[in-house]
Amino acid sequence: MNVHERMKKTLHHEEPDRVPTLAQVFVHDFTKKVIESIPSSSRPKTFSVKKQMLEAAIHVGFDAIWYHNSLIEMKGKEKPNIPNEIKEKYGIDEKFVDEWGTYNINGFWYHDGVVKTPELLKEWISYIKTWTPANDSKFKRFKKIWEQYISKGLLTIPTGGGIAYPIWAMIGMNRFAYMVRKHLNLVKELARILGKITREFHNCLFEHGIDMVFICDDWAFKNKLIYNPKHWNEIVKPVYKELAKNAHAHDAHFLVHSDGDVRETLPFLVDARVDAIEPLEPEAGIKLKPLKKHFGDKITLIGNIAASDILTFGTIEDTINATKQAKIRKR
Repeated sequence: MNVHERMKKTLHHEEPDRVPTLAQVFVHDFTKKVIESIPSSSRPKTFSVKKQMLEAAIHVGFDAIWYHNSLIEMKGKEKPNIPNEIKEKYGIDEKFVDEWGTYNINGFWYHDGVVKTPELLKEWISYIKTWTPANDSKFKRFKKIWEQYISKGLLTIPTGGGIAYPIWAMIGMNRFAYMVRKHLNLVKELARILGKITREFHNCLFEHGIDMVFICDDWAFKNKLIYNPKHWNEIVKPVYKELAKNAHAHDAHFLVHSDGDVRETLPFLVDARVDAIEPLEPEAGIKLKPLKKHFGDKITLIGNIAASDILTFGTIEDTINATKQAKIRKR
C-alpha cells in the first residue's frame, strides 16, 4: 500500500496497513539537521528550501506533508487604498499590508487587519472578486511533484485558500466582533467570495488528478473560539459545505486545519461533510477518545500529539508515550 492509498483508505474510515503520519511543516533548523544526517551518497545534489523539507520528511518517515501553493493570481487590479485616518488610528504601515488585507510586521509576522470599516470591507470584496487561479502550467508543475513524491513515499497535500482565518485576520481582533454584529451580511458576503476563489483553485487541482486539498484556516484560541459558535455556523459552515460538496463531486477530499480548541465546531464540520480536521491540539485540552466516540465515524481526526511541547522539547520516549496515549484500540 503506497502513501496515497494509505491516506485515502483512512479518509474513507477503512483500516489501512498502518496509521498514516502527517507533518504540517518542519522548521528550517530541524530540516537542516535531518538533511545533514542523510549519507552524502544518498542526497540529491541540489536543494531548494522546500525540497529540503520534503526530503527530510521522507528520511524521517512521514507519509504526508503540507505543500503550500501560491496558485492564486491577485493582479486583476490594485488592492484598496487604506484611508490615512485608519493608518494613523491603528498604527499601520501600508507597505506591510498584503493582498489579503492583513498587516504583517516587517512583511512576516501577522499583527492586525486593515479592513476596519464596512466601506473598506465592500472595497476588499470587490477586489477579491478579481482574483483568479494561477496559470495552468503551475498546476501541471505541481502534478509532477505530487506524482514524483508519491513514488518516493511522500504525499504532498496542497494547501491554499481559506475562509475562517482571512475573515477575522483581515478585519483584526479589535473590530471583528463589531463587524460581525453590525454588518453580518457583509461578512457573509466576504465568506462567499473567499469560498468562490478557493473553490476555483481547488477545481484546478482536481482537474489535474489531485484528490486531496487542505485549507489552513485557524478559528480558535487555546481556550475558546475566535468566533461565537452561532456566527461560525452562519458564516463559515455554508462555505465549507459547498467546498466539501465540490470536492466530493470530483471524488476528492476536503481537509481543514485550525489550531486551538475547535471542539464546539465539530458538529458543524460534520454537518458540512468536511473529511478531516487537524491538529486537535492536546495543549488546548482536546482529548481524542471522546471525539472519536462522538464523531469518529463521520470525520477523520488527525493529530492530538503536542507539537509545541512534546515534539519540540520532549524526548523520543515522550513522543512514543504521547502517541500510545492518543491511540484508540477497538474493543
